[in-house]
Amino acid sequence: MKYTTAALCLISATISLAAPTTKRDAFAGFIVPSVLKIHNVNNNVNTPSVHTSTIRAANGVETSTLYQIPIPSSLQGKTCALVIHATSADQIEGTQELDIFNNLFADLNNLPTGNQRNEQLARVKFDAATGFFDFDTVGFANPKIQSFPCPAGNTLKWESVAVGSYDVDVIAQDFANVVGPNAPNGLSVGYY
Repeated sequence: MKYTTAALCLISATISLAAPTTKRDAFAGFIVPSVLKIHNVNNNVNTPSVHTSTIRAANGVETSTLYQIPIPSSLQGKTCALVIHATSADQIEGTQELDIFNNLFADLNNLPTGNQRNEQLARVKFDAATGFFDFDTVGFANPKIQSFPCPAGNTLKWESVAVGSYDVDVIAQDFANVVGPNAPNGLSVGYY
């Protein structure tokens, strides 16, 4: 009996150690968007931007943010995860949540209108104590981008969408890829 209990504990510990982690301090680096555009839901126009501006307001204003994120071939065999960081200089109000979708556009540079939204990948909620958006596994069970094999050599095409009737998420975007555990501001793909 003792041997069985010890063996089960060892197997459990081994599985736990092998399971991927998305602890922010475990990342080796971060890939940022190469293109970011604000999609105006009211008139369908996409405008280049240097910040996320995902808003749903009572006055009828609604925007989402489109991202194009090229994943380097050197990340073959690595694990990736969505990371969104904001500072006190950013504007986060209302539900403070974002739904993340993948999109079907070929090249965001050449997409003046429309968003070509496809499948929801996750819901995240802002944690003011850490400055990070954490995965909301109650609002969206089994997020597909909490931990996934890095699509090395491919480009991710994502969109952040407001949640609820009032949600304001305006976050300055850093545009330099980062090596090391310190996440850039805005949306990025962390890898380890």
